[in-house]
Amino acid sequence: MTLLGIAWRSIRQRPLQSALTALSLALGVALVVATLVVSGVVTRAFASGAGLGYNMIVGAKGSPLQLVLNSVYLISRPIENVPWALYEEFLPAESRRDGRAGRFATSVRTTIPICMGDYYRGYRVVGTNRAYFERLTGGDGKPFAFSAGTNFRDEDLYTAVIGAEVAARLGLDVGADIAPQHGADPTKIHDPFRVTGVLARTGTPVDRGVYVNMEGFYLQDGHAKPTGESPDADGVAPAPGLLPYAAREVTAILVETAAPPGLPPELMAMELSRTLNEGRDAQAAMPVREMRQLLDLFVRPLELLLLLVTVLVVVVSAVGILVSMVGSALERSRDVAIMRALGAGRGQVLACVLLEAVLLAGIGGLAGWALGHGIVAAIAPWVTAQAGVHVGFFSAAPAELLLVPLLVGLAILAALIPALSAYRTDVARWL
Repeated sequence: MTLLGIAWRSIRQRPLQSALTALSLALGVALVVATLVVSGVVTRAFASGAGLGYNMIVGAKGSPLQLVLNSVYLISRPIENVPWALYEEFLPAESRRDGRAGRFATSVRTTIPICMGDYYRGYRVVGTNRAYFERLTGGDGKPFAFSAGTNFRDEDLYTAVIGAEVAARLGLDVGADIAPQHGADPTKIHDPFRVTGVLARTGTPVDRGVYVNMEGFYLQDGHAKPTGESPDADGVAPAPGLLPYAAREVTAILVETAAPPGLPPELMAMELSRTLNEGRDAQAAMPVREMRQLLDLFVRPLELLLLLVTVLVVVVSAVGILVSMVGSALERSRDVAIMRALGAGRGQVLACVLLEAVLLAGIGGLAGWALGHGIVAAIAPWVTAQAGVHVGFFSAAPAELLLVPLLVGLAILAALIPALSAYRTDVARWL
């Protein structure tokens, strides 16, 4: 019989003790895997805000972090709205109703308005225009792609585009009608919008959004700003049937800043941000900066704390191998004496004991890896709902590749004491 066979036979002779030892190792590894995978996926998802095609969000005065969480990640609540006139300050002359370039037009390359506040079966509804999917990107710098259908047209007022997660969870496809609810009131249902396109999965919070034509959004009950002015005091009115400009507001403005040739857009963003934040009408938030601060101040310390706890669990599990093997020292001494009497050398005895520890660690580690990914798959809906990112059984973190080798190393260290004891066994005494 080979040394590996002897080690495996030794494990099988103590089924309950070996099973409990392997289980403790599996639980420790599962906790480490689940912590690494979930924290890694969430961190990458928050970092993906840097690749969405804009580097600034303009909104009402308040918490810049709340503005970013609401506008980019579709979580938290909107602060307040800003007037339509502020949005027009970012538009070039050809896109404005008065034909004059806005105050900030030369500082920006892309300007996308969004309106929020409604929900559809628990998912956020975002009112915007078709430029959202033409000018922005899906988190990796690549243009949006549609798995079915196409982008809506601005002239088709009651049309919508839905994210991949919404389509999959709710069983929606092109041609489906969706009727959002007004705010948190489930009894107040708006007019239906017809789905024209389903986005390909991006792995970002965009997957959880329901994007409706902004012009149709404005026509819903409760979406017009109360005003005592004439419909459009400046004499310029929208097309018939659309909401007057004076009654319009936007929740946020997604801005990609421009920059002189050879200079990074961040320089223009800093100057524009300073100008807006010093004013009284709005604030400018940098998504990358806000999320970096959130990660540094809260997420990473919690991640390190959880990782420390789970590593301690693994270490305690490795100590369990030591306890298990020391506890069977009497039985092992008789087996070792018989092996030596049959011609096995001290080195073979030492290797046999260490192999037993390696087998226990390998079995427990691999079972823990599978269990950890099973935990990730089980909590995936909760992670998606809270952080807006997609995770599954095959989501992985690079660091987890080191877990089983590390566990095997710890098992070898833990088994050294019983291995050396077996190495020194007095054959004459036990025979």
